[in-house]
Amino acid sequence: MYRVWDNGNRTKEGGRMNETDIRQWVESNAKSMPKIPLDSNEMDHIAMCLHHIYRWYHEDYPIGDFLTAVVKNQFSEACFQADDINRKAFYLYALFLANKLPIDYIKKAFGKKEVSQE
Repeated sequence: MYRVWDNGNRTKEGGRMNETDIRQWVESNAKSMPKIPLDSNEMDHIAMCLHHIYRWYHEDYPIGDFLTAVVKNQFSEACFQADDINRKAFYLYALFLANKLPIDYIKKAFGKKEVSQE
């Protein structure tokens, strides 16, 4: 089964990504935001944060207040917690959650038990 399209790349559910894969994904998908340019350092920072989310889901890696608000879909809190770089990247976070994590990530974010650890 495939999830939503993201800039022409499909990822099978349960497919594993590493930090390099996520950095390449950020660079590829940042092109869909031409009015919000990101430099290389900003893309590195966003990729690191997305990798932390990915590890949080698959490995129970601890995440901070900003990323917790992101995975809980708490937009206002995420805005308040975001640094200057992440304020530019909300679209990438939404795209990543919709395409690169199993849909039950939201259950995990709220501590529900029925989370599949693929």
